[in-house]
Amino acid sequence: MRVLFVSSNREQLPSPVVPLGLLEVAAAARERGHEVALVDLCFEPDPFAALRDAIAAHRPDVVALGVRNLRDNAYVADGALAVYQQEVGRCVREATDAPLVVGGAAVSLQPAKMLERLGAQHAIVGEGELALPALLDALGRGERPPSIVRAPLAALDALPRPAWDLVDGRHFEQDGTAPVQTKRGCAFACTYCDYPDLEGHAVRAHDPSRIADEVEALANDGRVSHVFFVDAVFNAPRAHAHAVCDALIARGAPLPWVCYASPAGLDDALVAKMARAGCVGAEIGTDSGTDAGLRRLRKPFDVAQVRRVRASFCAHGLLDCHSFILGAEGESVEQARETLDFVVDLDPDLAIFLVFAEDREDLVGRDVEAGHRAALRAMLATEAPRRAGWIVPELGVRFGAKLTRIVRQRKLRGPSWLHLARAKRQQS
Repeated sequence: MRVLFVSSNREQLPSPVVPLGLLEVAAAARERGHEVALVDLCFEPDPFAALRDAIAAHRPDVVALGVRNLRDNAYVADGALAVYQQEVGRCVREATDAPLVVGGAAVSLQPAKMLERLGAQHAIVGEGELALPALLDALGRGERPPSIVRAPLAALDALPRPAWDLVDGRHFEQDGTAPVQTKRGCAFACTYCDYPDLEGHAVRAHDPSRIADEVEALANDGRVSHVFFVDAVFNAPRAHAHAVCDALIARGAPLPWVCYASPAGLDDALVAKMARAGCVGAEIGTDSGTDAGLRRLRKPFDVAQVRRVRASFCAHGLLDCHSFILGAEGESVEQARETLDFVVDLDPDLAIFLVFAEDREDLVGRDVEAGHRAALRAMLATEAPRRAGWIVPELGVRFGAKLTRIVRQRKLRGPSWLHLARAKRQQS
C-alpha cells in the first residue's frame, strides 16, 4: 500500500523536534513492503497547502498522521493547538478518501478525544512499528479493524533503524541535533509521569553496539552536530548506561550528546564515564527540592543525592538543567516555596519550572485547581526573573521566540538550553 506519513507538529520553541517516532514507524512499514513518503509540516508557511500538495503527489491508500503534543512547549493548552489539529484532520479528509490513521504520544494519552478531534478512522495507542503494518495488512484484505488499536510492545533490536532518509533537512539546519533512543520503558513509579503509559514499565534496551553504530552513522552525516538520547531516563538501568558509554568511548565518542537523567543511581563514576563518552550535559528530573515532596511523587532519591549529582557534573565539566514540577499531589504554595529555596542553594546551571497539569485521559480531573495554579504562577513570576538560569516556559521567562532568534542568528549548534547553561556558568 502507498502510505503518506504526516508530522503535524509545528512547535519550534526552543528548537524544532525531529519526528523520530514517525521515522521509526515509516521504516517498519517500508520493511513490510509498503511504499512510504513523509511530509513534515513544521517549517511550512502554509501547512495545509503543503499537506494537500503531498496528498496529490503521493496519492496514498492510507494517511498516517503523527500527533505529538497536547500542549505547546510552554506547557499551555489554550485551544489554538486543538483547533490546528482539527484543521489538519479536516484537510486530510477533504483531500483524499484514503483512511486516516492517527498515532503519537498525544493520541496514546487521549485516544478517544483525539480520534474524534481529528475525524480519523483508526487510532493507534502505543508503539506503531508492529501495529501500523498489521493494520495496513488488514485494510488491504478488506477487513474492518477496530477504531482504537492497542499496540503490542516490540523487541527493539528486531526493528529497523529509523528512516533517516525521510527527515526534513531543515531540522538539522536549525540546530544539528538528532534524537536517538537507547531504550524504551521506565521502571520508576513517579505519580505524575506518563512514560510508563506510553512505553510500558519494563525496560527494553537496544544493544549498545547498535547505538554506537547509529551515532557513528549520524556523525558521518555532515548536518548532524549533536545527539539527544531521548530515553525517559538514560541512566536507568545504570549497567546499560555504562555499556552505552563504553561502546561510544570505543568509537572515539563520535558526537557530543545530551540526555534525560534521574538523580537515582547517577553516581560520580557514571558521570565521569558519560563525560568521556561525549556527554556535554543532561536534563535532570529532580522535580522537588524537599524530601517530603520527593516521597509524595514516589521519586527513588533524596535531595542529598541531587546535591551529589550537581557536584559531580561540576567536577567533570558537564552542564546540568534540573526540572521542577510545582503543585503535584496537592503540594501547597508554601511547600513549593521550599523547592525554590532549595534551587537557590543548589545553584544549578539551569532550572526549569512547570506547574503540574495532567494529560492522561482517565486522570484529567486530577489537574491543579485554577486558583492554586494562579498562586503558583504568581510566585514564579516574582522569583524567576531575578534568578539567573531560572526558566518558566509558561510565563515566557528565558523562553520564547527571542531566544530562538538569537540562537539562529549566531548559528549556535546543539540543543538551545546548552547555550543558556554555558552563559550562566561563565557568569558564576
